[in-house]
Amino acid sequence: MHPFFARATVIATVGLMMAGCAGMQRSTSHPAPTVQPDHGLVYFYRESHFLGAAIQFDVRDNGNVIGALQSGTYFFENATPGEHTYSAKTEAKTDVTINVEAGKTYYVQGTISMGAFAGHPHLTKVDAATAQSALPKLDFAVKPEKSGK
Repeated sequence: MHPFFARATVIATVGLMMAGCAGMQRSTSHPAPTVQPDHGLVYFYRESHFLGAAIQFDVRDNGNVIGALQSGTYFFENATPGEHTYSAKTEAKTDVTINVEAGKTYYVQGTISMGAFAGHPHLTKVDAATAQSALPKLDFAVKPEKSGK
């Protein structure tokens, strides 16, 4: 493939992925939710790294978008008890399944590795100590409200 076309393909792919999640905004506020007795609390976070910093990806819960992760951000979901398959996709797909229990808190770390045209997302369940050391350094990923317009 000609180098010009290879670069153009990479730029177009990254642009399309970023446009898909363009609605996510960052906030330096750090909401501290409490776990609800009838739900589980699931945190999703991605530490700030140079590799793949321009790539953000949607996180889905059983196929429905619940948030997006950029480098250096986090968000959380109050999840109903039961099995949840969380996934993310660029040119590759990753998923992690958690059997959410009411009153418990879970942590999922998002990372990026190199791919052919775009970074490959990875979702991994981690322990509380690992996540809690990273969360204070991150911005809150605010999912914009849908307007009725």
